[in-house]
Amino acid sequence: MSKQTESYEKNFKVLEEVAESLNKDEISIDDLVVKTREALTAAKNCINILNYQKGEFKKLEDEFGKLLNENEVKAADGKSGDSEGDAPF
Repeated sequence: MSKQTESYEKNFKVLEEVAESLNKDEISIDDLVVKTREALTAAKNCINILNYQKGEFKKLEDEFGKLLNENEVKAADGKSGDSEGDAPF
């Protein structure tokens, strides 16, 4: 498990715990501001991690698209009536 995934899971767990405590009326008025700040920080961290992951997936998608396009061009250039099939290998 990557450090970023652990960080996301840790932060998400904070959000779940605060939400559960609020739903059960377990947070006193004295702790409400502190817990709300904790939840806000955890939510910001989760959003930052998700945005980073989204960018990484976009890069991977672009790389796969480029790879597929290159393969299509090679296949189109290499067609010589070969009866072996269309497999590139």
